[in-house]
Amino acid sequence: MRDCKHTILSTIPDNNCCSHAFMHVILTLTSNVNEKNSSIQINSKPEILNKVTKIIKNFYPDITLESGNNFLILRGNIFALLLDSNYSSPTISSFSNDCDRLTLLKIIFILCGNFYYNQDSSVNSKGYNLEFVIKSESFAEQTMDLLKEFGFDLKHTTRQNNHIIYTKNSNIICDLFVKLGDVSSALDIQNNLAIREIRNSANRQNNCFEFNLDKTINASNEQLTAINYIINNYSLDYLDENLKEVALARIANPDVSLNDLRIILNNKISRAGIKYRLDKIISLYKKLKGDE
Repeated sequence: MRDCKHTILSTIPDNNCCSHAFMHVILTLTSNVNEKNSSIQINSKPEILNKVTKIIKNFYPDITLESGNNFLILRGNIFALLLDSNYSSPTISSFSNDCDRLTLLKIIFILCGNFYYNQDSSVNSKGYNLEFVIKSESFAEQTMDLLKEFGFDLKHTTRQNNHIIYTKNSNIICDLFVKLGDVSSALDIQNNLAIREIRNSANRQNNCFEFNLDKTINASNEQLTAINYIINNYSLDYLDENLKEVALARIANPDVSLNDLRIILNNKISRAGIKYRLDKIISLYKKLKGDE
């Protein structure tokens, strides 16, 4: 599947008010702010740092940038940035309009989200799983509230001192990707689900066919054993004309189903009638052997 985070990041603007919501999460989760020295170090992936760089250049020309391996240092007049991004606010509720709050959800997923699935039918598939891994309990609660605000009710657990907000519901995952701006990933999931369902349906049909085939062969073997025993020990004339007709058809066609025998006999006898006569031969065979 394509890189969903790259796609979602590309939908976040770097030249309007939503950029401030983006920077709020960046500063809260990935930065070390030193107001005394008027500097901020942001530690993140290159694509995140590239987005930050564009925002700084668009809004804060007085801030100088020093880039390194997976980090970016901002120096100069950082206070306007801290004010615009509501850095001092401990909650994301300071951003009230829908555009800002959707941007908050997007960058939280980019920084804290994981999506994985296993389509290999040869192993124990766990299916789809989308999760947010967040260290702060308070920030996790805010994220859950933000998700509910957009109609997504995910589950919550803890793992290795992290708060995990997750869902394994493929429909919820698809809807969430669409909301985050990654329609392509949602379509990929739906296509994979359709392929999986087709494969499972084919496997079920094949298993059913094999079961019915085994059942037909086992029944045919039992019928042939009874017919051959009677012929070898008593002759075919021991059977009346009705039983003889069906017995000869079974001998000539040992592997076919009862329905096929009906066609071979030109539909003169129903499938149920053929089964009744073969069962009668088996019953007669058991009586002759003393099994009944």
